[in-house]
Amino acid sequence: MSVIAHWIEQAGINTVVIGSIKPQLEKIKPPRALWVPFELGRPLGPPSNPEVQLQVLRQALGLIETAQQAIIEDFETDDPRATPAKVWNAPGIDAMTTVAEECAALKVYYQQQCVSQSRTSVGVAKTPIIELAELFDHVYQHNKLKEIREDISSRLMFRLALDDLKAYYIEAALGNNKQPSSVQIYDWIWKDTLLGKQMRELRKRFMESDDKKISDLGAKFIVPHQWRD
Repeated sequence: MSVIAHWIEQAGINTVVIGSIKPQLEKIKPPRALWVPFELGRPLGPPSNPEVQLQVLRQALGLIETAQQAIIEDFETDDPRATPAKVWNAPGIDAMTTVAEECAALKVYYQQQCVSQSRTSVGVAKTPIIELAELFDHVYQHNKLKEIREDISSRLMFRLALDDLKAYYIEAALGNNKQPSSVQIYDWIWKDTLLGKQMRELRKRFMESDDKKISDLGAKFIVPHQWRD
């Protein structure tokens, strides 16, 4: 978007870019940019927080009225979801030996969240979560992918399974109606759950594979940068 902004400006239309990666903004130097301290994919801030979202829009649009070109301004407020919630306790999943067992233990928390919000983001794989957990357990134990559907490749199926499993764990973390910070949720997933620990280990194994598709899967799609060893 920063590159496109330069072209739009040349046509005589003022632009402002809202960006989450400051080094990228500093390198490409869009005509006007607002850096925000939110997670990737949330340029306007946390969901269900219209006050912060409006604040982002007002500050960004304000740059068009007041700022000359080649400016990067920081958002005025910290991410409200970054502050740990003192009232939140992680779901109880100690002593699980498989991700399938862990998912079963998290089911009550996940269902509470579904009832509370009347929706879920789990479902991209169109396969029951326990089957996805069992697929993950198989891949982790045997260090190779497995076909479970004829209409989709094993590689793509595993990617979709990981997306659904991560979404399931996030919603389970929210299931006790105590709103944890984003940092708390992801620290819990990647440091404390069996899924997170085994995904980190599986990434290392995949990256050592002679199969480029598998090594790329490990490098790009399994573990976010900040939780890679």
